[in-house]
Amino acid sequence: MQRATLTFLNHASFMVRTDGALLVSDPWMEGAVLDGAWHLADGATSNAALLDTLNAAGVPVYIWCSRAQPSHFSMTFLRRFRSEFRGIATFLYRPGRDMRIAEELRRQRLPVAECPDGVTVALAGDLRLTALANGDGDTACLIACGGRTILNLGDRALATAAACHAAAPRIGKAASRIDLLLTGFGSMGWCGNPEGFAVREAAAKAAVERLALQAECFRPRLVVPIASFARFARADNVWLNGGRLAPAELIELSRLENLRGVIRFLAPGNSIDLQRDTPGTLAPAHERALEHWTERWRNRPPPLPRMPQASLGELKAAFSRYHERVTAAVHVLPRLLEACGLLRPLLVHLPDLRQTVELSYRRGFHLRPRETAAHVAMFSGTALQLLRAEDGFDSVYAGGCFWTLRRSGLSSFGRFFLPQRMGRRGADRRRPLKMGGYLWRTLVRRMARRLQAALR
Repeated sequence: MQRATLTFLNHASFMVRTDGALLVSDPWMEGAVLDGAWHLADGATSNAALLDTLNAAGVPVYIWCSRAQPSHFSMTFLRRFRSEFRGIATFLYRPGRDMRIAEELRRQRLPVAECPDGVTVALAGDLRLTALANGDGDTACLIACGGRTILNLGDRALATAAACHAAAPRIGKAASRIDLLLTGFGSMGWCGNPEGFAVREAAAKAAVERLALQAECFRPRLVVPIASFARFARADNVWLNGGRLAPAELIELSRLENLRGVIRFLAPGNSIDLQRDTPGTLAPAHERALEHWTERWRNRPPPLPRMPQASLGELKAAFSRYHERVTAAVHVLPRLLEACGLLRPLLVHLPDLRQTVELSYRRGFHLRPRETAAHVAMFSGTALQLLRAEDGFDSVYAGGCFWTLRRSGLSSFGRFFLPQRMGRRGADRRRPLKMGGYLWRTLVRRMARRLQAALR
């Protein structure tokens, strides 16, 4: 039987190595992402060190990309990989409605292979990967090697008991048992306004509950928490770190009392012999990892400055170009949706400019009286990036560099930028059926939320 080891690299990234192949998942090894909004909790790892390891491996290399978010799909790593890697490599992804991963990999001229949902793909030797869809753009996976099975759920998949039990039969068909569960333990993303500490505490509690439910459902012999080793790094989102649990705090929670014997934290560079290691043999590394992460949680560097201030003229020009891009992608659809009331103009307060602006697909960019009740607030530099970047909404939302000023502020914000998200996911006028399906699913989800609210 081939030997098999797993090495934790950083955040959501890990490396599985057998005698005949090497698989790296979601490499984000250095630097900030989302325009500086997120930074690794441990900044000591690097793309250069990982590439040295890959170049020295002497076996085929596979890179698994679970989703298009920069914390899982690092452009700095891709560019450096393309210029410095000297071996045989294949990038793996699940084809689906979100086409950003495939388009970017092909733009970088990197070798690509598809892993269809639920299909076990043989890589090299006994290394196999099964992609498991989790919504439009996220993918969990099963990895089999050396007679062991790894279930990587990342930080978003199977968040409820119902979701776990619904997925269990499907996962059971692909793997008779789960030896190692990799899953997140924290919440990364917008989670309330600065004063909403209780919201962030509730999100932290929900993340712990998710981990516990997954472990109780799949009964792995070992659980390694991953995908939560980043921090909010900018002056205009640093409050989102409040309420997030350090690993040493998490492991002492009563909800995890029955699971402490199988949960093992790792520090970057720590490895597991998948055939020999047990929770007992990993206990010393676990204790050192808790000390390591406690130090990183306690000694955060000062926050980075927010984006440079933009002028109203720059914002108006950026919205005009944004409108042109959206029109090219989905034609007159945004104007029609706004005319029908399915989208409404978005009111954004810019505190550094002391102005409130209206964004409308029908009326364009306009100043509104300062006392107008806006939907959301953000600094002008963030607003400029929101309008300039192709995935501006996704980056600003994940980065959390805004706050809501109305109860409906978050939903209004998301709905207004629906056309941008459709274009980035390939649901544009080149694919009318896909565009119609995306709109239909969005409408159904909105109706379901309203029905749930009415029944409460």
